[in-house]
Amino acid sequence: MSRLKHHWCLFIILILGFMLIHTLWDSSTQVSTEWQSESEEVYKLKVGFSQIETDNPWRTAQINSFREALLPDNIGFIYHEPEEYSVEWQFKDIQNLIRERVNYLVIVPADLKALTPVLQEAKDAHIPVILIDQSADTIDSTYYMSLISADYLKEGAICAQMLADKYPDETCNIVEIYGAKNSPSAQARSQGFHTALKNYPNLHVIDREYGDFDRVTAQKAMENALVKATDTKQTIHAVFAHSDEDGLGALQAIKTAGISPQSISIVSINGIQDVCKAILANEYLGTVESNPKWGFLVKILIQQRENGYPPFPSMIIPYSVITSENAASYYPTAY
Repeated sequence: MSRLKHHWCLFIILILGFMLIHTLWDSSTQVSTEWQSESEEVYKLKVGFSQIETDNPWRTAQINSFREALLPDNIGFIYHEPEEYSVEWQFKDIQNLIRERVNYLVIVPADLKALTPVLQEAKDAHIPVILIDQSADTIDSTYYMSLISADYLKEGAICAQMLADKYPDETCNIVEIYGAKNSPSAQARSQGFHTALKNYPNLHVIDREYGDFDRVTAQKAMENALVKATDTKQTIHAVFAHSDEDGLGALQAIKTAGISPQSISIVSINGIQDVCKAILANEYLGTVESNPKWGFLVKILIQQRENGYPPFPSMIIPYSVITSENAASYYPTAY
């Protein structure tokens, strides 16, 4: 009797064990299937975006504008964070986006001519390209559907004009806090600034430092400029920064050195809220708003084509000049 009872116990244990294993296996299968179905979004279109510039508040606002514009209309947005700031990386990035079978490509080219072969690949794959550039006349227009022009040259020239207005009849020694070396926007802003300076012989760039569009890096760059100026017995009157992040880094260095911000005029480009605050505090001369909300412009062009209409061949990104006269009105909506 005891042996029979023993066998029954073993039988029940085996049944319970089998049921437990089956339940665990079935549950894990269901979880896996649900995760896959939720992660594999199905979009009616996919837009790939490629640029090489570093992450900062302006760039974050730019990327967010794509998501805000496209995702509500069931349009996917694919963006690979830059691993390095080079044409070579962007070339491979665009190739990867083509392999991912995007329906549209939006490109901020590091070097338009160097990217021509990969633009040909996009053309062969019948993927329309939207360029965000101001020098597209250097390549055949058949490589792109539309051009969105960010006038970086103009932004640099406006910064020169602000300093010329501040120092109309006196010498002004300027430190240029340059953005990333390979950045198209930095190169164009610098070119626009220096071209405009030719009209103002009393304005001189005495030093160039690299801020890399980063506040901490720019602070160190400005610290270097202040040391150099002391060693050469030169007075710094102004700073031209390629971005607000560079300008705010320069401002922090000036304050840390015990120099009154009112004695060095800072101009930059972007229009972020922290700079509006500095302008209102009389610690900053001005900034050129460079609107980062490109996503809605791209969406308009895509909708035109998808609805059977010829997309606009070109669109201009708007800008505004922010100074003490209007900073208070810009501050609430600045990013």
